[in-house]
Amino acid sequence: MAAIGIDLGGTDIKGAIVSGDGQILLQKKTATHPEEGAEGVVDRIVELAESLCITHGTQMGDTLGVGVGVPGVTRQDGTVVIAPNLDWHYVPLKQMLADRLEQTAVELDNDANVAALAEARAGAGEGCQSLALLTLGTGIGGGIIIDGRVHHGSSYSAGEIGHMVVLPDGPICGCGKAGCLEAISATRGMVDFAQAGLDNGRESTLSGTDLTPKAICDAASEGDILGRATVDHVAKYIGIAVANLINILSPNVVAIGGGISAAGNLMLDPIVASAEANTLEGMFEHTRIELACLGNDAGSIGAAYLVI
Repeated sequence: MAAIGIDLGGTDIKGAIVSGDGQILLQKKTATHPEEGAEGVVDRIVELAESLCITHGTQMGDTLGVGVGVPGVTRQDGTVVIAPNLDWHYVPLKQMLADRLEQTAVELDNDANVAALAEARAGAGEGCQSLALLTLGTGIGGGIIIDGRVHHGSSYSAGEIGHMVVLPDGPICGCGKAGCLEAISATRGMVDFAQAGLDNGRESTLSGTDLTPKAICDAASEGDILGRATVDHVAKYIGIAVANLINILSPNVVAIGGGISAAGNLMLDPIVASAEANTLEGMFEHTRIELACLGNDAGSIGAAYLVI
């Protein structure tokens, strides 16, 4: 049987009917319109799920249920504690959906957790029992899979890999702490490092007016010294975080995803080198470090897996 996976974002809601082996059978999306409040968003999730069923020629009751990936902090009872992009605080989303989708199983989790679940079951770690996912972009998200299931920890918030401190007394993160991986290796940290190089007079084809992770990686791939130094700096600290994950969890796979990972081996190779240098002897070779491979489909697939 198939399930419905909903990837809830601040701009769009993406939905898919997903088979038991993680194949997307049908996809659709609709605008989120968070300004209309939680009730309005729930209306659109329900409408999207029903539309998927109608187009696919199936009944809601014939699916395994509806899973939802949420861009925020969730609790075990299905409450969204906070979702900044939606301006939500303590929204009982699971119950709201269950009330509308009677006799249909409903589950939800943080969006990075469901992406990790998708990569573990149908992506970079297909069939593995343990995986850690890092998503590199504006921020750095993470999810941890142990024994084939999302690891939530006692706080139900485990997997905040971006807030692992990798450089004590380093740059201040958006969370207020110093030296978080996110402050160094996400978009802002990457751009700030390159800008500092330009400010110090380092020769480069880069310009301070168009500094983006893509521009920096493109310059690095063409041999630009500052571009290469920036990629190596960012990758060094990601590799330290990966090494910490290996030393503590020894997962089968560490998957690297998100927009910055689009640089491919240019970014992956120095991450792997840094991870190897910082992992306890005898552990590194038991974990594969790979690029995540499901891209934008990971959210819908992983959400469906919440009920499969």
